[in-house]
Amino acid sequence: MDPGAPLPYLACVLDFTDLPYQWFEPRPNRLARWLLRCHNRRTHLPGTLQITRVQIQGHGGLGDYRRAGDRLVLLPNHPTHADAAILLEATRQAGLSTQVMAAYDVFLRSRCDAWVMQRLGAFSVDRDSSDPRAMKTALSVIERGRHALTVFPEGNVYLENDRVTPFNDGAAFLALRGAKAAAAQNQRVWIVPVSIKATHREDVRSQITARLTELARALDTSIDENMTPVEVLRKLGGAALRRNLKHRGLDIPETDKLGDFIEHAGGAVLQGLETKLGITAKPGDELMDRIRKARRIIHEVRTDPERVADHAAASTWADEAMFALRIASYSGRYAADHPSVDRIAETAEKLAEDVHRKMMPPTGTRSVTVRFGKPLDLTVYLDNGKPRRGAVSEVSAAAEAAVQDGLDQINAANTLAGAALWDSPIGEIIPAPGV
Repeated sequence: MDPGAPLPYLACVLDFTDLPYQWFEPRPNRLARWLLRCHNRRTHLPGTLQITRVQIQGHGGLGDYRRAGDRLVLLPNHPTHADAAILLEATRQAGLSTQVMAAYDVFLRSRCDAWVMQRLGAFSVDRDSSDPRAMKTALSVIERGRHALTVFPEGNVYLENDRVTPFNDGAAFLALRGAKAAAAQNQRVWIVPVSIKATHREDVRSQITARLTELARALDTSIDENMTPVEVLRKLGGAALRRNLKHRGLDIPETDKLGDFIEHAGGAVLQGLETKLGITAKPGDELMDRIRKARRIIHEVRTDPERVADHAAASTWADEAMFALRIASYSGRYAADHPSVDRIAETAEKLAEDVHRKMMPPTGTRSVTVRFGKPLDLTVYLDNGKPRRGAVSEVSAAAEAAVQDGLDQINAANTLAGAALWDSPIGEIIPAPGV
């Protein structure tokens, strides 16, 4: 790879589930909520997730909106696998209760997880197709106003805590639908941008170096101790991508330009998949848009009980679609633009998850700041009680910008070890004993 090329990284996205869609309704229970919040604060966060502190900002006036009878829709970023637990503690501190819309495959991981989530008020959504029950339930939460509604508009965990991934418009559309119904009752719906930032409390460079060394072994390559962490990540990311192409019998592009490499490799995988699905890409279609379209079609096949004969083939199609998505995610300069310990750790974790196809344990203890941004009054986006033209995109963009602004403010005040820059050779760091 060209040393000056953008750093390749992998988006940690959830694979297709092999199980048909199942609806999980919310079953909030006050006693269970109290007990689970206690367990989360005292055991789950500091133990399993290694999050020793959650502090909140900007929450002071939220109670006033609730007392006035207004409705709140929380739109947080989704940077870590611990966000649900973090938000549970943050809303506890803020004196809020919220019901969360979550992907149905999360409920399918275990009966215990499903039970806990439902008692906390969470309900499922099929994010790859229309889901009228999820929509109806979400609107009901807004209408009743007993709880705030929480939707993660990024859709997936991308392990990219300093930069917000573009928001999907679905959350804004849902909130505006709720605002339309509320306006008829002389009530208001407010979107609350929520910025979640996790940072390492201690110097974890030795643990990161050990993870990078293990990845090099797994990818059958080597790293030079004189390389910087960004150079190591670039080499390992390129090796992972080339290995995947080789294992699938695909041509490896003869180019050192990362952008051309991604476009060629991702296009090759996707073109074959589109032929199988009977899709014809239009000139100018972005690679990611083509992938989303393919995923929707595959998901419809895999969850259709009348198409059981096609499920085996669809499983292969799903794997190809996810591979194309991973290739497309090898973009950007997240760590290269600002090589902080936090960003290097996130990118290494992301790469390890893709290589090993599973979630990786935290690198070290972290502190989390949750900033509740200034609420956005959706009434101003209504015209005669109905969302005006372009309102969905405007609301989504405003919420996204507000979350990013919150992250920037948190980062500007961050003095913990995770904020330190790491642009020295990795050979200067001795891996932690036993790692």
